[in-house]
Amino acid sequence: MKKIIFFISILFIFISCSNELITVVDEYNPPYGIKAIPGSNSISISFWSGILASDFVGFNLYAGTSSNFNQPNDAIKNNMGNYPTVENSTHTRSSFTFPISGTYNNGTLYYVTVTAYGTNDLIDTKYIETKINAIVPVIPRAEGNGTTRNIITASNQTVGTIDTSNNKINSSNGWKVQSFGPQSDFNAVVVITNNIFYTNAEYSLNGLYIFSNGQNGLAKIWITNTNGSPSYHWAYHDKANLWLGI
Repeated sequence: MKKIIFFISILFIFISCSNELITVVDEYNPPYGIKAIPGSNSISISFWSGILASDFVGFNLYAGTSSNFNQPNDAIKNNMGNYPTVENSTHTRSSFTFPISGTYNNGTLYYVTVTAYGTNDLIDTKYIETKINAIVPVIPRAEGNGTTRNIITASNQTVGTIDTSNNKINSSNGWKVQSFGPQSDFNAVVVITNNIFYTNAEYSLNGLYIFSNGQNGLAKIWITNTNGSPSYHWAYHDKANLWLGI
């Protein structure tokens, strides 16, 4: 009798341990740190994510002129006409940037967001999608390149001048400037959080500057060359009343 009780006890411990070993914890945390990046007639989205769930298959991207999205019906479908918008199987915490497919008009306010998406045949809906965590605004805008001796223009707007002898960027014609220092990426600054602008700023290679006319005009200037005639990349829109980004 004692042998039988001992055997059952061992079997119970084995089963308990086995159940613990095969337990799988599925974790679906919504993407975070969402940032919309405007382009000329284009929008990209940047965010962080780290999905541990074994049935995670990718991300659904949302974009529209309304901030109300129905999940998953309003998500952008992939090339096969299905979800998720972007297939991905990365389970480690990572930063992602994806262009959002579609036609977008410069000067129009859009809203974008992203969710994590997975498939699961064991549930009624056959899919799992995280709730929308944050919806961010964005305005596509004109952009281009310029080369000049001293005058800085963006979309035919003269916003400032370059004084190479004194290493200064000077604002002009009612515009003011804010310097963000040397940057390696034109989109290093997208949204303005400090609305204080100045008459001039230090001039430097790879310097990133945002100009404001104090109304609805915003211009972004990135100095790409300081040898000879300075050259720069610019972006411009006149909808700062809708979005303080550029």
